[in-house]
Amino acid sequence: ARRSAAQQSSRQGWVRRIPAMEALLDLDRRCTAAIHRLSAGHLEYVFAPGALIFNWKGIFPTLAAVFLYSGAGSLYLTFLSLAVGQVAARGLKVFLQRVRPPISSDVKRLIRVKVPGPDEGDGASFPSGDTMAGAAVGACLALSGCSPAWWALGVYVAWGRVYFLCHFVLDVIVGYLIGCGSALLLFRLSGSVENLEWWYVLAAIVPFFLIMKILKKMQLKASSESRIPKP
Repeated sequence: ARRSAAQQSSRQGWVRRIPAMEALLDLDRRCTAAIHRLSAGHLEYVFAPGALIFNWKGIFPTLAAVFLYSGAGSLYLTFLSLAVGQVAARGLKVFLQRVRPPISSDVKRLIRVKVPGPDEGDGASFPSGDTMAGAAVGACLALSGCSPAWWALGVYVAWGRVYFLCHFVLDVIVGYLIGCGSALLLFRLSGSVENLEWWYVLAAIVPFFLIMKILKKMQLKASSESRIPKP
């Protein structure tokens, strides 16, 4: 167990040995704490959907909404982008094992958003999987010919995830980049959403869920052997 804890700590230790990275993480912590101290009152009801919709329970209704709003091509692009983005985000979570932000007893919220624990598949903090999902959906809609304003969907989700105490600012920034990057990559590879076929999605389903299962087991193993080290 001690060896495992040392191995987990070393995953982040190399970051702390780089002065620029340590300065970045310190700025990240201070910016996050400043947002956590904010109190938006009843405006929280405006922020809450972004913090809640793009988890595993909400993503399937979201895919249905994408299909109804923008058609089958957008649906295929969105699903594939989410699959690529989720593998990248979950892989980074498992490898880096960043702990979630500390929650002060002085911070009050009208709406409570569940923060995943370390013994869950998405328990680690970095990067934000919900922000990745929101950014990927928004980017896919924008790339499919919908309004460019959809690029801001990931920003809306990112704000909610930080405000409701789920993430550091750096977590959501990287989550946004992964989501948009996945959508852009697949859009470039396909050339157009019209070129995507239903069997692309079908072919991706089994490998995707297999990889997710493996990464979840790795996260659970890391959690059972030792607590996630402090950020």
